[in-house]
Amino acid sequence: MNKNIFRFSGLLILAFLFTSLNAQDQYQVSKMTGKNPTMGKTGVYYSLPKTVFKVKLVLEEITRTPGPFADYTQKYLGTDNYIHSKQSYYRLLAVKVTPVAMADPSEVYFVSFPVERSSKNARPIDFQLDKYSGLVSFGTQNVVKTKEKDINAPSQLFVYSNTGNEENFKMAASYSRAQKIDTLVRKITIDTVTVHRFLFRTSWVNLSTDDQANDAAQEIEKIRKSRYNLLTGYQEVNYGSGIQYMDKELQELEHQYLVLFLGRETKQVIIRSFDFDPEKNHLSDNLMQFTNKEGNKETVSVDVEVANRMNDVAAPALSVINSLFYRIPAKAFVRVKTGGNVFYSDIFDVPQMGVISTVTMDNSSLQFDLATGTLVKIRKE
Repeated sequence: MNKNIFRFSGLLILAFLFTSLNAQDQYQVSKMTGKNPTMGKTGVYYSLPKTVFKVKLVLEEITRTPGPFADYTQKYLGTDNYIHSKQSYYRLLAVKVTPVAMADPSEVYFVSFPVERSSKNARPIDFQLDKYSGLVSFGTQNVVKTKEKDINAPSQLFVYSNTGNEENFKMAASYSRAQKIDTLVRKITIDTVTVHRFLFRTSWVNLSTDDQANDAAQEIEKIRKSRYNLLTGYQEVNYGSGIQYMDKELQELEHQYLVLFLGRETKQVIIRSFDFDPEKNHLSDNLMQFTNKEGNKETVSVDVEVANRMNDVAAPALSVINSLFYRIPAKAFVRVKTGGNVFYSDIFDVPQMGVISTVTMDNSSLQFDLATGTLVKIRKE
């Protein structure tokens, strides 16, 4: 009986010693929640990546400015097709969406190293991280080339203008005074002879806007007649290639007079950049508003819709032994909408929309993808 008691006690002591030695060889991996102290522990922090989208919008700004003689267009040009009032509006030309991988501050983990090594033949601690604390590999001797992560620059505004406002109406600064000549008739009678003496008095008067519009319309007619004579060979002079130059200059001169009546439309391209950080409770966002041609407010929005939800994968505990946390990323549709209509749509990897699982470190060599945090290679020894 005493022998059995001694045997059982010896087995308990051996089991305790084995458990103690085994515990000394274990890695403890815990998620950092702000409540897990790591003081007095030796280890390393690593983070899982997430994807932030850089959305670049290319818009065209159209400004329509009426000419100074707009009110006289119908009277002198006989058309109602002109710009009646000043208007500015926008239209969306293009959208570019660029995914950018970065560390997820809500998914940071601490790997606590074993206090003691139980065997001289135990593997050395071998973790490889990138400069943003993303986990690259564990237990592999091969140097893995890390891919540089692109960190978004602040939103910028670039404006390219094709026409300056000071050039809108060159002919509006034309001379606005005209010479007025009055004829005075003086009647002189000498004896029976009557003499009519003509005197001319010259003065200057200001032209009204109507008069100026009339002069501009007459200039348009003169230019068109000059072009007709030039193209039909009225001058009977062979100008050679110079006729093309003269015709082009006459067209430009006619255009400068026409915009005084019809108005001018200027366009410029505006590029706006935005950052969209999707989360499970934040899948859409309004980027900007602009006024469309009809004068209505139009909203540009972005939204994310997960394409492959993995609801059957159980979430791991906040702390595990001899295992590493990694992501199983999700595929998601990223859409940019304007006025309720889809303008842009594509599919991207969105790691934070996926799930987090664990992989054992026992006798394993592991390699992870920097952009998604998923396990891409495992080798068991």
